[in-house]
Amino acid sequence: MLIEAGILDDAKLREAQAFQRNRGRSLAEAVLEMGLADEATIYRHVAKASRMPFVDLSKGRLPDRLVERIPGEFAVEQRLVPVAEKDGKLIVAVDDPSRSMVADQLRFMLSCEVLCAIAAPSALSLVLEKYYGSSGAEAGIAAGLAEAGGEEDGDAPIIRLVTRMFQDALNKRSSDIHIEPAGNGLVVRCRVDGVLQEVARHPAHLAGPLVSRLKIMGKMDIAEKRKPQDGRIGVKLGARDIDVRISILPTNHGETIVMRLLDRSANLISLGELGLVGEARRRMDRMLERSGGIVLVTGPTGSGKTTTLYAVLKELNRPDVKIITAEDPVEYLISGINQVQVNERVGLTFSRILRAMLRCAPNVILVGEIRDQETAETAIQAALTGHLVFSTLHTNDAPSALTRLVDMGVPPFLTSTAVQAILAQRLVRKLCSECSEEYEPPASEFAQLGLTKRDGMKFRLPRGCYVCEGSGFRGRVGLFEFLELDADLRERFFEGCSQDELRSAAHSSGKLLPMMEDGATKVLDGTTTFSEVLRVCRSGAEAVQLETY
Repeated sequence: MLIEAGILDDAKLREAQAFQRNRGRSLAEAVLEMGLADEATIYRHVAKASRMPFVDLSKGRLPDRLVERIPGEFAVEQRLVPVAEKDGKLIVAVDDPSRSMVADQLRFMLSCEVLCAIAAPSALSLVLEKYYGSSGAEAGIAAGLAEAGGEEDGDAPIIRLVTRMFQDALNKRSSDIHIEPAGNGLVVRCRVDGVLQEVARHPAHLAGPLVSRLKIMGKMDIAEKRKPQDGRIGVKLGARDIDVRISILPTNHGETIVMRLLDRSANLISLGELGLVGEARRRMDRMLERSGGIVLVTGPTGSGKTTTLYAVLKELNRPDVKIITAEDPVEYLISGINQVQVNERVGLTFSRILRAMLRCAPNVILVGEIRDQETAETAIQAALTGHLVFSTLHTNDAPSALTRLVDMGVPPFLTSTAVQAILAQRLVRKLCSECSEEYEPPASEFAQLGLTKRDGMKFRLPRGCYVCEGSGFRGRVGLFEFLELDADLRERFFEGCSQDELRSAAHSSGKLLPMMEDGATKVLDGTTTFSEVLRVCRSGAEAVQLETY
């Protein structure tokens, strides 16, 4: 539509799409920031493309009776304003077509039909400030943050800045926020679906107040600027309880901050929703039926290991099963499970909790992470005495988890006897269900996935739309590698065979389901892309022929 209107040509479109991908913007935002068209013109076309009416909020005023019908907190939080009422239907203006789902919430709140129209973002912001001001959601959240972090006025500019930063990060589905000093100010980046996107830049004079504010909220020493510090912030945003883990690291240009966001109000994800399906799921289900042994989940930081363990607990949580966990931190509170928070300041370590657990007669034990020899040996002893133990390790693949335990000081005969299975995992981005498109890949792509090209087999590519904010991806899914130990593999490991020899023997015997095989399956069914799988499965040794295809 922008091309047909003469706003863009093919060259400018390619520039805008490159800007869109690099900055994590929608196409409309990219065109606006590049100065290729004015805001009203762009959002008229956004409305037309979305088959929604456009409303010019710079003209006229909102009816007072309609403004009073919508709570200020809700209006500011959802960025909407009521503009008209026609035939018993309330019309509200939003600045993003994907936010039209808010109509369902309003329909429930107001007991009337609600329709959405599109407005330019800057005009919408001015109207929100004019009619709802600081009495809306932002001020309410800011007051909550002020109460948690100190006695400052909840309407102070730095409080509002922190409030908006958290709110925007949650709206974008971010997993973490990075605040980094630059030569001329601060850069704020959010990680969405595993990819960092720059979302804001602030002038240098805000660096000190912003860092101090976050230190106060995280109960850290605001005078200490030479050493790394860690803290935790509890934030309530509307109905959502957010746990924020904050780490501060001094750099040459100032202190850099990383905040991990955890939504405690989110529902637990099942193993199927994580992407553990097919033969790997059947083997995991067999592991869950065992009465003893240890099952390890491995992968790098941020690969979803803890989420997988919670999905396992969801499967095992029954009235006839006693489950005790040792976690740092306790991320989700689960009814029916005894969860213990690690507190090293008072000597409550993983190993100490684990020893105490054994006196409580549990059926299932979960250890958040095996970090040292003492924890590893205690977990293995628990596995050998009739307890089903689940834990995580930081390793690159499944076979190397066994070597990692030996490196920690656990004798090989104990490791090979206690470990029943190892699940290695990575996360890849899922294709947007609204805009991905098919293509016929070259034979080389099939070969790299270990597939044989056949007629009719196609892959899918990301395209980008308003639902996925132009990225072509929305959400993530796991790729899994499952290693189940049998008598032969235990004997080989005990005799000191190398990781490569163990991998080869496990694959030949069918006890190893390689990650590349799982990735190839998810490419064929259109869940993710060839390049995403290759990004996390670069080892050529993992490529295997999939006879089923």
